Amino acid sequence: MSLAAIHRLHFHFPVTLKANPNPRLIRERKTNSPSPTACSLSDSSPLFRAAKLTVDTYVKSGMVIGLGSGQVSAMAIEYLGRQLRAGALKHILGIPTSVVSASEAAKAGIPLEEFENSSQIDFAFDDVDIIEERTLISVIGRRRLQGEESIIQEKLVLSMADQLVFMVTENQYKCGLEGSIPVLVESLNWMETAEEIDDLFLGDAEVWRRPSIGHADPLGGDFPLVTREGHNIIDVIFTSPIASLGRFENHHVLM
Repeated sequence: MSLAAIHRLHFHFPVTLKANPNPRLIRERKTNSPSPTACSLSDSSPLFRAAKLTVDTYVKSGMVIGLGSGQVSAMAIEYLGRQLRAGALKHILGIPTSVVSASEAAKAGIPLEEFENSSQIDFAFDDVDIIEERTLISVIGRRRLQGEESIIQEKLVLSMADQLVFMVTENQYKCGLEGSIPVLVESLNWMETAEEIDDLFLGDAEVWRRPSIGHADPLGGDFPLVTREGHNIIDVIFTSPIASLGRFENHHVLM
């Protein structure tokens, strides 16, 4: 059975960056300028304003918060730490989705707790790679994993949250998605699963096992990536726009 890097929204609001009549949906205008890093962004940057809006709107004192991974999540974590130090928020407990977000939260002074399946999470925020506009299905896992990051842990934390905000730019929130869909598979029988996916999307996509370093090829190169839980990542690379992410769920390729 394959495990997917796709998560369906339930009570989730994709918060992006541009003013919008709907206060739960704010988009950023696409620009041609390069994306700045988190450490170089000022408090007036659109990305930081999205992070600040998320914290100010949804985080209340006494909450258990799922702390996401990615550029905007890092800014939200930093801002949440500021609010705690200023006394604007109290008794916040953070559950990180990755080693990176745990490190950022520790630097920001946010008390942390390890995730357990019984954890009660009031609210979570996260970066995602893309969100399908019609269905609000989201994709995580396109970006290269850092250190001991775990897609499975990230998904579990998000799925346990009572409320969830995804912070994305305008070009990540659209219909007619393009590019790759990452799929987690058991490393021992990855080839069998890859062949099933290849047969399912024959002619529409290429199936490559992701390498950890070095040369990339359909078999994963000399050093295939193995996640913390012992999975490989198969990137299903589409040669034309993806009509619907629901097609994956209907065929149980991504679960």
